[in-house]
Amino acid sequence: MRFIRYFLYLAWHWDLEMALFVIRREIAGERKYGLRTIGTHYLGDAISDSAKAQATQYEPINYYSAEWLLNHVTDAEKKTGFLDVGCGMGRVLAMAEFYGFDDITGIELSPGLCKSVKPGKYEVLCEDARRMEVSDRTGVIFLFNPFNEEAMVDFVERVKESRARRPRKIKVLYANPQHKNVWLNAGWKETAAFEKLRFLKGSVLELAD
Repeated sequence: MRFIRYFLYLAWHWDLEMALFVIRREIAGERKYGLRTIGTHYLGDAISDSAKAQATQYEPINYYSAEWLLNHVTDAEKKTGFLDVGCGMGRVLAMAEFYGFDDITGIELSPGLCKSVKPGKYEVLCEDARRMEVSDRTGVIFLFNPFNEEAMVDFVERVKESRARRPRKIKVLYANPQHKNVWLNAGWKETAAFEKLRFLKGSVLELAD
């Protein structure tokens, strides 16, 4: 039933072709990674109105986009820290573990979503990414359009502060990259990108050390 509801949601908000494409991969991906992360979630009263204004509705990244982006990570980068911003129910955290990362962190604003993350070899921080201290171990950052442009500017500043403390290469895997310009303006360069069925998009952004 959850797959049917999500299929109808996708078909209503986008189109039938994309709904069919995504739902097939949702069924296969949930089985492959042993997850139950399908569906949407509206941010509730547990977070402030100002925070809700910066954030977007929770919806899991589709498995096609997530795997395309994660396939652009090198073995050396898997030895660095992985940060999923707006980790929701933990889909990408579990995938990062499957892909071989050992140091995995997710950050999520909604307490309800934080509690729903399936236990694994990763840490979940229930706080505001705009104000977090990005670990100096972080080498790969995953984003699925987690918030608006203003909040993205704030988060990029946190990343730059971390890089100033410890100069290093930082790769950004950005699905549905609506505010890619913020990263480009901060010095990152796009090294790979895809577009599928008009609606599914992703970008790999890199800043050398």
